[in-house]
Amino acid sequence: MNIRMKVMNWMVIVLSGLMLAAHADERDKKPEKLEIRHSMTGYRSTLVFYSFTDQKAVLVVEINNQDESFPVTGTVHLFEATTSAEELRKWINNQHSDALFIDAPTPVIVEKLPVGFCEITARKQTGTSENPGPAKKKIFKDFEVDLSIKARDVGGKIKLPAFTDTVRVHVESK
Repeated sequence: MNIRMKVMNWMVIVLSGLMLAAHADERDKKPEKLEIRHSMTGYRSTLVFYSFTDQKAVLVVEINNQDESFPVTGTVHLFEATTSAEELRKWINNQHSDALFIDAPTPVIVEKLPVGFCEITARKQTGTSENPGPAKKKIFKDFEVDLSIKARDVGGKIKLPAFTDTVRVHVESK
């Protein structure tokens, strides 16, 4: 093999590696996450807000904490193209807190994900804890659950990537 062929082969290998690395960065990019597990009254169903600021979208995943079957639902909220990351944070805060931000944006598209798009793939009890709310005597089992989200086109405008995450859930001991 002459020098020219060796150099060309080397260039192909280097360029292929760079392209794979660039695509790996895109695949590994995770959305900003906010996990809510309790309110003023104590533990509640876990809400996970995934912000896709570049796509002006928020995926809200709710993991029910009534029992250890952990039913999961997901809803995508798509906002105007001019919506800032700060405005998305205000909207998210209003969904689980005291709705302090009257200037929070309103989604232009709200799409509930079909059954199976958000699934619990594994669960592990990590301990127990006392309710942080006024009903202090209640004991809850603490769990870590692995969540799998499938890719989804929403409203013909955005494509949410597939990703996995680990989330904590508290279930009242019976």
